[in-house]
Amino acid sequence: MRCGFGARPAGVAYLFSWLVTTGCSPERSDASSRGTDSEGSTVATASEGGSAGGPSTGVVGGSSTGDGVAAMPATGSGALVTPPPDLAPELPPAPVEPCESHAVEADCDAAGCIWFATERLADRSTCTFESAGFCATASASTGDEDYDSAFYKRVGDVVHLRRVGRNAGDFPGLEHPAGWTECGLDSQDPEECACVCAAGRCPGDTALALLDACASPRPCDGDLAGDACLYQALAAEAAASLRILSLIGDRNVDDRVFLRGDGTATWMRSACDARDDSCRDRKWELPRLCSLRDRAAFLACAAADPADPQCRDVAAWFTDCKLAPATCP
Repeated sequence: MRCGFGARPAGVAYLFSWLVTTGCSPERSDASSRGTDSEGSTVATASEGGSAGGPSTGVVGGSSTGDGVAAMPATGSGALVTPPPDLAPELPPAPVEPCESHAVEADCDAAGCIWFATERLADRSTCTFESAGFCATASASTGDEDYDSAFYKRVGDVVHLRRVGRNAGDFPGLEHPAGWTECGLDSQDPEECACVCAAGRCPGDTALALLDACASPRPCDGDLAGDACLYQALAAEAAASLRILSLIGDRNVDDRVFLRGDGTATWMRSACDARDDSCRDRKWELPRLCSLRDRAAFLACAAADPADPQCRDVAAWFTDCKLAPATCP
């Protein structure tokens, strides 16, 4: 009896020592196989979380809430993964305004385009032009210093003209906007082309040659003829050819008046400026058919001071003018 009682405490002590050594709990004998501690927290093992010291691809820092497990993703270094910020959407490039859209020379230059001093016809009856600059992408050249012509383009409701060649210093340069159509090439020319040189041929020159060929009398061409002779011829109802040379400002003006003997006259004018060599290649405007003033006004000028500027102004000799074909009286 005494020996049996004494051996039992020794066996109990051995069992307790084995349980402590193996880390087992008498109450949860399957804890190590399930990988959880006594509080229910997940414990990473080699089979579930990778080897010790190696990169982790599982979850860390989880805590149980009942049977569910909340976890946060981790990177290979253990840092939290932060979602990338939203990228601002790319804006489409601003549209480039075409050169032709610029109506101001400064804007045209700033856009890297070429500004041309083009014109529009303000009055068809007198071939009066006014400035109508044009902005273009590129230019072209005639390549000939003696080239006299014009190029045109319809811009909306306006026909722009660019004169090139040696037609006076008012329109220097040989370049014109690229892609424009040259006057005088076909029958589709706009009416504006009738007031300019076309394809190297100037209509005013041709008209003057035709009127000179009519061989009308020239009563005032003599060396002794003065302004009074002009006024007397204007007052007479007879065909005659008159030539008047004037200096208006810095411009040399050459007027030709072909009296028709019926109270009308064909008037042609050419102007040049000796400072820019434009007189070397004088160009004649298109002929205009005009009505003469009352003959009494011319008789009064013939009797007055011949140098009276109001009498000497050729444009004041007529009451109205309009473009008309050159024909003999």
